[in-house]
Amino acid sequence: MEQLARQRAAQVAAWRADVGSRPAGEWAQLRDVAVHTTGIPVRQWNGAHVTGSDPDLDAAATWFAARGMPWAVLVPEDEPFDPGTAQITTQRVMLRDLDGLPAPPELELWWDDGDGAVAVQQSVFEDDLTGDFVLPKLRNPVCGLVTAYDGGPVSTATLVVAEGVAAVYGVGTLSSHRGRGLGRAVTLAVLHEGVRRGCDLAFLNPSDLGHGVYRGLGFADAPGWRVHMSIPAGGSSS
Repeated sequence: MEQLARQRAAQVAAWRADVGSRPAGEWAQLRDVAVHTTGIPVRQWNGAHVTGSDPDLDAAATWFAARGMPWAVLVPEDEPFDPGTAQITTQRVMLRDLDGLPAPPELELWWDDGDGAVAVQQSVFEDDLTGDFVLPKLRNPVCGLVTAYDGGPVSTATLVVAEGVAAVYGVGTLSSHRGRGLGRAVTLAVLHEGVRRGCDLAFLNPSDLGHGVYRGLGFADAPGWRVHMSIPAGGSSS
């Protein structure tokens, strides 16, 4: 339970740190809900994390409406709170103590190569605004981007350090290069970088495709977050 509590606090802290380097990024702690916006009009990059039993979602709705941003409500999966809106998905969480990490394989790895990371993520995640999301991380001291090259950029992962926890995001490999252990390799690279920066715990939000890879690296499933539609300013469900 201590690790899970640390993960949840670190996820909120990671977003707070992330938006701090963005021209239109903002963060606020309202009553029992932490809200953040990257300033990019994509729902998954603007959220309200429920942090207590009585979150003021009306205040959150007003906050996002003032900024014209789409958003979602994230509720700890093992908490009974119901925001009264449709659940969109579940954001899975996996945890790993950072003792005993395997050594990363020998690869051509480039750190803080924004263009390479964007090229891979745009191909993998198919989002035209990927550059707007990824590039501000290069000037954020809590972040680190690694990209594996094989004649060009083929795999990438992102590290965000928050409260002694290594948050691993944006792991992706070009479809032409899957099955070669590259996702595992870049994940290990950012985990070792997290250790170098003083982290003793890591978490990530796995996709179905990556889940087995992360289990092989020693990550274990933990309760995640239920992701719900936002409510409009005024308090009725959307």
